[in-house]
Amino acid sequence: MLNSEERRQLSAIEAWIAADDPAFAAGLASGRPRAPRRDRRWPLQMVVALAVGFALFSLVAGQPVGLVVGGVLACAAAVADQLRARRRHGSPSIVDRLHRRDGFQPF
Repeated sequence: MLNSEERRQLSAIEAWIAADDPAFAAGLASGRPRAPRRDRRWPLQMVVALAVGFALFSLVAGQPVGLVVGGVLACAAAVADQLRARRRHGSPSIVDRLHRRDGFQPF
């Protein structure tokens, strides 16, 4: 059972979720949640897929410029997708991890 402080914190979290993403909060209340608005990563993943497809098509067609452009675009979109996911989920950046490091402990 939750004590009064935990119930107050839970109510605050519920209110924050309802204000931030009402559709997600309604899904949670109904028992059929959907991905929160911030976790929808499909646009960048679609760019990665299209760029890889373009690079493969250029490889088959014998167009090295298209292969390079598609490869660079796919890599850039994949990196942007990972950075966005880390930023949204609170993972510290490499700079933050290096600043907190003591001796030889891993990041």
